[in-house]
Amino acid sequence: MKMPCLECGRGFHDECEYENCNECHPNVEKLVKTFTATGAPIKNPQNVTDPKSTGRKRAAQLYPIFEGAPCEWQGKKNCGGGKFPIVGCINGKQRHRHHGPVKNTLRNEPGNVHRICHDCHNRWHARNDAEYDEVEYDKLPHTPSVATEMELLTSEAKWRIKS
Repeated sequence: MKMPCLECGRGFHDECEYENCNECHPNVEKLVKTFTATGAPIKNPQNVTDPKSTGRKRAAQLYPIFEGAPCEWQGKKNCGGGKFPIVGCINGKQRHRHHGPVKNTLRNEPGNVHRICHDCHNRWHARNDAEYDEVEYDKLPHTPSVATEMELLTSEAKWRIKS
């Protein structure tokens, strides 16, 4: 028998994001989720003169935050890239738009902007800001993958102890 995903194993079948959900738990009806974008109205980037602000405004247009939507690093490891990628959260919701592994706000290409929760955002910056080198971080891979339940729980416990 196949092991269920983390969400299904805990009975939260409506939170399961696997396409073939029936492999984890047959005969469970999935709920259809819809999300709406939140935040202040976005200015036209051409009306903003500060380059960093322009980059952030462009990122806001390209990557809107969806209220109630799961953090993009939820249930994953090797998140954020850089010298010290992190293990993502267990159940965070999108709250921040994160530029990384390269923190340059003008770098808005896919894979460098992520819609993540507060905990993941703080964890990545706590691990990476002190040794950040834009040239080096640009060369390092960003390859998130599914984390095991043990990796998620260990990471969560470690960060709860530190805070």
